[in-house]
Amino acid sequence: MKQITRNSLIFLLPFALMILVNESYRPFIKEKPWVYLDVTSMNSAIYDLNKCTWACHNSTTHHCIKNHIKIIKPGFPFYNQINEFYFGIINFNSKKINGKKVSDIKYYAAMNLIFLVVLWPLSMYLLLLNYLRLRRKMTKL
Repeated sequence: MKQITRNSLIFLLPFALMILVNESYRPFIKEKPWVYLDVTSMNSAIYDLNKCTWACHNSTTHHCIKNHIKIIKPGFPFYNQINEFYFGIINFNSKKINGKKVSDIKYYAAMNLIFLVVLWPLSMYLLLLNYLRLRRKMTKL
């Protein structure tokens, strides 16, 4: 029972902390929030050179990569693999319009949820549990 409680807390506390930080920051946002499909976001869609906003989400290649990406540039280890993976997520199920791939925002949002909200935290959680299990085995030796 103790281990189940510990594992549940390890799983839930990061999400609770993320929600707590986001919601405590909300009153200090001065820009008008972006609204899409009757859902109000925390950030605006203003093209800002100093911080990422929904403009980065909506215009990744033309705004965000040019103005905000500082580390992952050509020459960075695994640059091509990272780009292929990232743009593979973005362009999943995209359509060609005027010879250019355009991703549908529904699929882009779904892929973000699948990878960033489900798969990535789940993989980190499983890796941490495995580390704790191995550590417990090592201390018993």
